[in-house]
Amino acid sequence: MFVLPIINHLIQQNPETQAQLAGYNGIVLDLNLAGLRVHGQFDPNGFLVQSDKPADTVLTFHESAMQKILRREMPGVGDFSIEGDQELGFNLLPLLGSLRYYASDDLGRIFGDAAAGSIMMRTQKLGATLKQIGQSLMGQASDYAKEQSAPVITREEFDEWADEVDRLRDDVARLHARLDKLERDW
Repeated sequence: MFVLPIINHLIQQNPETQAQLAGYNGIVLDLNLAGLRVHGQFDPNGFLVQSDKPADTVLTFHESAMQKILRREMPGVGDFSIEGDQELGFNLLPLLGSLRYYASDDLGRIFGDAAAGSIMMRTQKLGATLKQIGQSLMGQASDYAKEQSAPVITREEFDEWADEVDRLRDDVARLHARLDKLERDW
């Protein structure tokens, strides 16, 4: 299974989390991420290894969770589900959620630290530019959608509304007149 090495690489890049996951030695986890299923057992080093045993807990991240993660937002309670051992699932959830990928580590190993720093700087600039472009496009699309979805009413509906406003204005005027009379008589 090609996914286990990727998850184990993430675990390796996060030694604090790896140490905590080592405490779950022997626990079998099913992890469902956007249609991708990972089934593994934690070993004494905190890594996931293949296992034929049934899962002790199943963590499913719904599509909404993946979208929020990609936007660097925190998924909410409705963005995931836990089956099996609920307490175990709730304990593993923040640990797995704390895993972060550090591209600079891999780039440093491949190209050296100096080149990795330069690549990361350029990538961050490109990312910021793409984010600006994306936000601009989203703003323009939002403005266009607002224009296109503006409520259109018929002349007849507008006339009914205007008549209702006139009646309301007359009712308010009569109420003021009564209040004025009541105040004078009092």
